[in-house]
Amino acid sequence: MRSNVTVAVLVVLLVCRLFVQPAFSLISDCDESYNYWEPLNLLVRGFGKQTWEYSPEYSIRSWTFLLPFHAILSAVKRFLIYEDSPRYVLFYFARAVLGLTSFIFEKRLYDELLKSTSDTVANAWLVFQIFNPGWFHASVELLPSSIAMIFLLGYLRDSLRYLSKHNEKPFVSLLFYNFAAGMLGWPFVLVLSVPMVIHYVFNHRLIDTLRTGFSSSLVLSLITGIVVLIDSIMYGRLTLVPWNIVRYNVINADEAAGPNIFGTEPWYYYLFNLLLNLPIPVLILSVFGLSHKRLWPIWGSIMIWLTTFILQPHKEERFLYPIYGFITLAASFGYAKILRMLKHRRTSRQLLKLLTLAVVAIQATTRIIALINNYTAPLTVFSALQPAIAYDEPIQVCIGREWYHFPNSFFLPDSHRLGFVSSGFNGLLPGDFLEHSSIFDSIRTTPPNMNKFNLFDAGKLVPVKKCQYYVDIIMESDNSRDALDPTKMSADWAAVSCSPIIDVANSKFFGRAFALPPSLIEALPKSVQSLVQKFYKANFVNFCLFERMIKGELV
Repeated sequence: MRSNVTVAVLVVLLVCRLFVQPAFSLISDCDESYNYWEPLNLLVRGFGKQTWEYSPEYSIRSWTFLLPFHAILSAVKRFLIYEDSPRYVLFYFARAVLGLTSFIFEKRLYDELLKSTSDTVANAWLVFQIFNPGWFHASVELLPSSIAMIFLLGYLRDSLRYLSKHNEKPFVSLLFYNFAAGMLGWPFVLVLSVPMVIHYVFNHRLIDTLRTGFSSSLVLSLITGIVVLIDSIMYGRLTLVPWNIVRYNVINADEAAGPNIFGTEPWYYYLFNLLLNLPIPVLILSVFGLSHKRLWPIWGSIMIWLTTFILQPHKEERFLYPIYGFITLAASFGYAKILRMLKHRRTSRQLLKLLTLAVVAIQATTRIIALINNYTAPLTVFSALQPAIAYDEPIQVCIGREWYHFPNSFFLPDSHRLGFVSSGFNGLLPGDFLEHSSIFDSIRTTPPNMNKFNLFDAGKLVPVKKCQYYVDIIMESDNSRDALDPTKMSADWAAVSCSPIIDVANSKFFGRAFALPPSLIEALPKSVQSLVQKFYKANFVNFCLFERMIKGELV
């Protein structure tokens, strides 16, 4: 790329991270909603749903992770948000902060690639980051694995510096980013630095290794000490959240408790997941990039991570977030390697460039549009809630079988609260943080009937008669435990906002995963259309907000 084109691409990346992604990205996991946005809403606005993980009895979620966002949003709420402004502005602002953080780390790694490798590698990596469906939503998600993913770009930057110079300073710096990603984000990412540590030990004198080990230990102790101090203050007792996470997920995990009770997946789940969240050319090129022997400590991290998590029965898409940057980096080296192999074949080189860009852009764009079209209805519908005065008790916005599609309480006006009604779900629903008390009391109070076994607790439900609003998909209830059937709602209820959401059961895989323009399909011959529809079909149902009426008028 020429310099002016490079600047244009960087501007596109910044616009995506700062505006497009915060505004349009989905919430891909209810764990993000209930385990991170809800506690953050408590810190900023004084209420929110509480999961068992935040019970002082278990304390496997860190408040240190949320405090920087609390500081930022509290300032925004105080100085920029007027009383009649929707509170979900805070949600989108926090997303923009995450997107900007991602851009800063990406720009720094890009600059390092220009210095230590070549324009081809650097520019290819930049393009692979822009056309990256996984990064599109992961980089603006309030998740420890997302923060780890971003911080590990700093790890990669200093890894390149260390492997170029083999001195102590960038090595300690790369460990700093790994420690920060592990202690502030997700402790399991600490294993990613194992290959780099092995490289250092085998390529330096014992005295150098001991000195560097001492410096690194000080860094780890400082980060760990800060995290333990803050979490202990918040929980009101000595709390080592990273250790609690490892103990719950690994040491004490069994058939009754541990991650496996939330579902297991086959070994190929992550391979299938990578095909969805990274363009196929990027995955193929990354294999070629692994042959770059000088960078084996970086590629070794990919192998360790994939091997470790493929072997775990419980699998989730977000568990792969930390290595997204590693894979795109490997792909950029693979791309440059193939171009060098074709240096005497100008036509082949140009064809490779064109095909790579075209396929990467098309696959990424159709995937991103599908995620936006198919799964963002909850954000649209909950934003329709209007502020109201609650005289005796909060206004209940109720949800049943669609409980996992609740975005977060930033979409609730100050007078509204989320309530769960009976549904076919028989696991443990979140409770409520204690309100009308100090933040410390809310955090330190052990909630009733919490458990780590995912056992149902009827005390988490509210009666339908208390619901002023109800949210559900317009699809007939198929469970006798559902408190309401949206296809048979009485005249007391009126739909006030609806938005289409993908009907997973009645759509084909490719229709759920990718978005093709309807006009393109309609332009095909009838015989071809019939063939396409055997593999591609996207059906939708309405995701609706109902409001209770009295005497024919909305309350």
